Amino acid sequence: MKKGKLFETKLKQLLEGELNRGDLGIAAGSARVFTRKSYPSRDRGRPIVADVSLELYRQGAKEPFFVWVWECKDYNRPVPVDDIEEFHAKLEQIGLHKTKGTVACRNGFQKGAISYARAKGIGLARVLPNGSIIRLLEAIRTVSKYSIDLGLTKPDTQQLESMFYGLSSLGQGVMSFSDMVLVEINEAMSLGNDH
Repeated sequence: MKKGKLFETKLKQLLEGELNRGDLGIAAGSARVFTRKSYPSRDRGRPIVADVSLELYRQGAKEPFFVWVWECKDYNRPVPVDDIEEFHAKLEQIGLHKTKGTVACRNGFQKGAISYARAKGIGLARVLPNGSIIRLLEAIRTVSKYSIDLGLTKPDTQQLESMFYGLSSLGQGVMSFSDMVLVEINEAMSLGNDH
């Protein structure tokens, strides 16, 4: 299996584990996690394939009210701003009104990529290369913007505090995968209740 597919599989397994343990704050029966699922795009005339997606459903509904799309970038270098711009275009075509997006990587992001993601409400997540699994012990502390920016960009991972660094689509810094998921799900639930 190719390196990128392994990263996608690991992310899917992590999301399913969080869901099944009840760590996402939602009932396991109201959500589904997919890899390589297609979403229609009128602009392209053909579907967009998401690396990993989590869909939330209301009871009895056939269509999700919320889709969280994850783009996995398992590069040997920092993710450039172009990749974030391209991902933003995909999210717009899938439907921004019910979609959140996060780019996950192992080797950090260029500063321009972080700035663009903040401006467009795209989440970023970094898993350090030595992490055997994305989940980390819960970080029950205030996380500084400096710590998150350093964790998302610093090439030397030996000096970092955590094995996971994330920037939610709301611009909130987190240092555990489950904290990131909870921030995004809570936002989606509040938006879903407004409609």
